Amino acid sequence: MGQFTYFSQQVGEPVWRGKNVLDFGGNIGNILSDPNSTIDHERYWCIDVAKESIESGKKSYPESHWVSYDRYCFFFNPHGVPNLTLPDLDQTFDYIVAYSVFTNTTRTDMLQLVDQLEGLLANNGALAFTFIDPHYVSWPGQFHGNNFEWRLEREKELARERGSTLDIDVPSLMSRAQPADWLMLVNGDDLYIETEAIQTYEPERQRTCHAFYSEEYMKILFPHATVLPPVNNEMQHCCVIRNG
Repeated sequence: MGQFTYFSQQVGEPVWRGKNVLDFGGNIGNILSDPNSTIDHERYWCIDVAKESIESGKKSYPESHWVSYDRYCFFFNPHGVPNLTLPDLDQTFDYIVAYSVFTNTTRTDMLQLVDQLEGLLANNGALAFTFIDPHYVSWPGQFHGNNFEWRLEREKELARERGSTLDIDVPSLMSRAQPADWLMLVNGDDLYIETEAIQTYEPERQRTCHAFYSEEYMKILFPHATVLPPVNNEMQHCCVIRNG
C-alpha cells in the first residue's frame, strides 16, 4: 500500500490527473488503491506477467486498461517466454512506474526492460522504478541490520509460517554479500554474487528470487537516471529517468 504516495514523492508531483500512467508489473492495480492516488482510472494501464492479477484488476477497475504479458519470470511466470518484448500499446505515457519489479528479475531483464520502457515515455515524461540496496539500513532503531540481513531474517520467518524450517547461515551469507555491488538470493538461501549463472530450478522449485543492487552500482548502470533514497518509510530506492 502507499505506492502512489511513494512515487509521487519521488517524481515530485502529487497531481497526476490528466496524465497517462503505465504501471509495469502493477499486479492488481495496487497503486490505484492508495487513498492519495490522483490517477484517472481511464488513463491507467497495467502490464503484468500474472494472468490472475490482470483478471482481478479488471474486476476492481473496469475503466482501466489491463494487459497480460507472457514473459518468463522466476516463480511469477515460470512457463513464460524468455526475453519477450513488451506488448505494443500504441500509446506513450507521462508516468511509467515499476514497483518492486526489478527486485525479482535478473540484471539482464532489468536492463532490457528499462530500455524498452524508456521508449514509451511521452515528451517530458518520467520513468520511475525501485531497487533495493543490500547495504542500506532502512529502519535504524527498528531493525538492527541492513536490507540484506532483513531479507534473510524474513525468509526464515516465512519458512516458519509455512510450517517448515530454512537453515540459513546468516553470518556467512552476510560476509559473502558485504563487498558485492549486486547479488541475487534464490529460494531464501542460494546466494549468487555478481552473476546470473544460477542453477536450473524446475518451476515447482521456484519460490523466490530477490535481486539487490547498491546505489553506487545503479548509478553506473543508469548514468542518465537520478537515483533517490527511500521515502514513505519504504526500504526501496528509486531510479527516475526523464524524457526531456
